[in-house]
Formats: sequence, structure tokens, C-alpha cells
Amino acid sequence: MAQITLSPTIAAIVANDTPSLAEVRLLRCIAEQSAHVYKALSDLNAKQQGAKASIRKAVLAYALDCSADAEDFLESSSDPYAKAILGMVYAAVDLHDEAKACFAAAGDDVPGARAELVRSLIAAGDLEAAERELAALEEVDRPHSLLSGFIYEQRNEVERAIASFEAAVEEEEYNIEAVFRLAVLLDRIGDDDMAMEQYTACADADPNFIPGVLNLGILYEERGESNAAIDCFRQVLAHNPDNRRAKLLMRDSAASRTMYYDEKEERDREQMQKILKTSVNDFELSVRSRNCLAKMNIFTLGDLISITEHEMLNYKNFGETSLKEVREMLDARGLRLGMLREDDDIVPSKSDQKMLVEPIEKLELTPHAAQVMEDAGAKRIGDIVQFSDLELYRLPGSGQSVVQEIYTALGAFGLRLSRPEIR
Repeated sequence: MAQITLSPTIAAIVANDTPSLAEVRLLRCIAEQSAHVYKALSDLNAKQQGAKASIRKAVLAYALDCSADAEDFLESSSDPYAKAILGMVYAAVDLHDEAKACFAAAGDDVPGARAELVRSLIAAGDLEAAERELAALEEVDRPHSLLSGFIYEQRNEVERAIASFEAAVEEEEYNIEAVFRLAVLLDRIGDDDMAMEQYTACADADPNFIPGVLNLGILYEERGESNAAIDCFRQVLAHNPDNRRAKLLMRDSAASRTMYYDEKEERDREQMQKILKTSVNDFELSVRSRNCLAKMNIFTLGDLISITEHEMLNYKNFGETSLKEVREMLDARGLRLGMLREDDDIVPSKSDQKMLVEPIEKLELTPHAAQVMEDAGAKRIGDIVQFSDLELYRLPGSGQSVVQEIYTALGAFGLRLSRPEIR
């Protein structure tokens, strides 16, 4: 299986000696959300050497929420870029006066420094000062709509905040902060459909924006769509296995799903039991097939769907022709061989084995999903089913839509991804 790597977005940021302040902020955001990214950045930080190591280590320390380490690397530097990063470090620990002095020292020499000053002022609750600074920003350094949205949101001017975040998304397609804040506000005013659209964008972003995925799962659960909710919580846990809230929510969703299915099954149980007790002799099977089934102690439909294709083909005198006959009879009733078995180690049938060596083009994936799998080293369908759903979520470029598309494509051929139990 291909090694899971950092997304191209994160890899490009860490490869840059002086990433933009917006990129540094994104790096910290993703490191907070993903244990995988956090560990990768920690390992990278330990390897930093050379003349420029102090700045790079400071950026990584900031991303890893190691404020004291970042300050040690930066406090003696007079470089404007170092001052701007130090300002972000101070702002992150609510030392806003110190942050303001650093951003002032960076001035216009560092693009984005004055925008970071506006953020710090908003965080400090000094909205009037934030508005003055925002109005004074040069056009080239003006994420005006996003910052305006933050100010309006702090003032509880929800409609104006929504309009600002919508404008920010239009100005910059991959403005994931604006997408998320827009979703939160739409969720707050009860526009669930639009909120879910924005949260889905968070779930498909590269890298995934985990708070949006969590909220998407909550909305699905509120709608009674427990399966979709569980998928979202599994996506969160793929990136951060210790996310306690996602674990609790997933368990609640599983309980809700069980309750729902129990109510439905209670109405249908007697009818299903009658079907499973139906004799195989009641169906139009050849004498050869009936005799083989009898010798295998298979007398009812329940017995039949408890055995696998592999086990049937291993029985003497039971061949492909009889298997096809049985399979068609079951298909007509919405049943299949082995459906009552919960054994993940069952040897694949010959038809499954044949499908596993087919190229992934057989699945007819969208170009994006196909590229994700190609980048992961998957050339054949068998390569894809080696991944669990959790591993797929962590692939660069993957997300909720990609994983669900692969689920559906595999399901059409009777294949599936493994879903490891999460405790």
C-alpha cells in the first residue's frame, strides 16, 4: 500500500523558507485538527538545520502550538518577517499589546502583517480599532471581506457577516475560513441546506477542514441520517483518533441507527423469518443443483445465504453452471450468497478475484477521485480495496465525496472497503 503523505498544500508550505502569513496560519490550523499532520511537522521540525533553521523552526513551533519555543527563535531577530511571525505567536496566547508592537515593526515590508494586526484587535475585542486598521489597509494587502465578516460576527450583525463571508468565498475559492464561518452562521439561522453545502466543502477541502466535517455530521444526525453522520465522524477520527467528541457523537449515531432499524425490523421480522425458512425445493432449480444442496445440508433459503460462493465451488460436483443458477434465483429475491456471514477473512470468490485484477478505470470514477487513487499508487481495483475507509480519508486530495464515490463504485461490483472498528 502506498505511504500516506502530507497534502500538496501543506507540503508546499513547509518547503518554503518564508511562507506567507496566511499559509502559516493555515499550517497551524491543520496541525491542530490532524494528529497525522502534527506528527509529520514535529518530525520535520526535529530535522531543521542550517542558517535559516531559526525562522523555519519558529514557523513550525508556532504551527505546533509551542509558543515559548517560537519566541526563543524569534525574539532577538530584527528581521521584519520574524517580527510578523512573533506577532502571530503573541496573538495566539492573547498578548495583543505585544502582538501589535510586532506587527507595527513588520509594517508594510511583510504582506499580510497589517491584516494579522486586524485579527489580533478583533480577538482582543477592540472592534473600533480593528475597523480603523482595516480601512487603512492597502488594496494589495486587503482580505477585506473576510475580516469585515469577523467584525460583523463579533457584533452579532449576522446578515452582514453572512454577506461578507459570501463575498470572501467569491473572491477566493479556497478561503476555507470564510466557508466555515459562513456555514456556521447559516446553521445558526436555520438554513440547514445551505449550511450543509458549505460544510460539505469543508469535508472535501484539501486538506480537510475538520470542524466543518464534525458539524456536517451533527446536521446529518439531526435529520435522522445516521449512516451519513457516522461517515463524517469516521472522517474526523481518521485524522484525529483521540477526538473524544467525534467518538461520542459516533456512538450516539450508531445507537440512533440501531433504534431506527429495530423499529423497522420489528414490523418485518416475521415475514423475513418465513422467507428464510422457505425450502430450496420450492424454487426452479435443476435436479443436479438440488441434489448437491441436499448433500451439503442446505435445505432452506436461510441455509443457502449462510454459505459463500467459495465454499460452494469447493464442494464436489458443484460447478459454475449450478452456481450461476443459484445466484440468479437469489438475485431475483434481493438475496445473495454469504450475506448472513460476518467473516472478513473469507476467501474471495473466483468472480471477485477476477474483478480485483481489473484496472481502476473499470470503476468509472470521476477524474478527481481517479487522480487521488493514482497518486496513492492504486492501479487495479485490488489496490483500492487494500485501503480502509480511514486510510482513504487521509489521502491527499481525498474527502467525504471521494470516499463515498469509491464506496458506491466498489459496491456495484459486490466489493467493499474495510471499516475498522473505532474504540
